[in-house]
Amino acid sequence: MNIATAMGAIGTITGCVALVMSIKSYLLARAIKALDLRLELGKAFNNLDVVLSGIDGYLDHVHQSHLRVLSATGRNQSGEMQLFEEDFARDRIRLRGILGSQPRRESNYERLTPSELERQVVALHAFHVQVAELRGKYQALLELDEERRREIRAIHER
Repeated sequence: MNIATAMGAIGTITGCVALVMSIKSYLLARAIKALDLRLELGKAFNNLDVVLSGIDGYLDHVHQSHLRVLSATGRNQSGEMQLFEEDFARDRIRLRGILGSQPRRESNYERLTPSELERQVVALHAFHVQVAELRGKYQALLELDEERRREIRAIHER
């Protein structure tokens, strides 16, 4: 056997070993990515559960709070109150529509590919943004109501 043949055989063996190691590394990286995406999906569902917990009661609380502030400032039965009531009714309908399209949590995501998992994570985040936007709108209104309450207390304490 000459040196060229020996070197060729060594190169072939090295190439085959490198191919096997590359395939193993690719499969391992893919499995880790899928695990990471499954964890991200679970975390996103948990965050969504927190945002959705009691959202109906929260909106009712903000609604009542705002009506009380409008009443305390002499603006009940005003155009402002009417506009608020109409906007609130639209937001309730919007919330029902949003909740009707809520992504469902599955018991197991093992069978999904990383690209399918990624699509689910993106869809869940988009849904979360819609709910958070609506909740944020009413959080801001509640903060304004609290500020008005402080002003009313300050006037009555004089």
